[in-house]
Amino acid sequence: MHEINVLGKKYKIKSSLSPVEINKIAKEINEKYKILEKEYPTFDKLDILIFYLIELYEVVYNLKKKLSREEEIKNRIKNKLTDLEKDVVLTLQNLTIVD
Repeated sequence: MHEINVLGKKYKIKSSLSPVEINKIAKEINEKYKILEKEYPTFDKLDILIFYLIELYEVVYNLKKKLSREEEIKNRIKNKLTDLEKDVVLTLQNLTIVD
């Protein structure tokens, strides 16, 4: 169980991340909140956090798209290698030895 401080409030959370990593995340949240608070001075805390949530989701969404594209490329390469292996085996089987 890790204890973090986000926006002046303490939270206890379970995570597979180390305490150092969890505290780094909490620090980044606090810093980003301060930036958004200055950028949108008339917005309340919830609105600012929703903006931040949308921004984070966009990052996650783009990473998922990138991962999906990379997985597609990996599968195409794997299929090409399989086809190439089959071609090599067929070619070797069709070779005749000439004395």
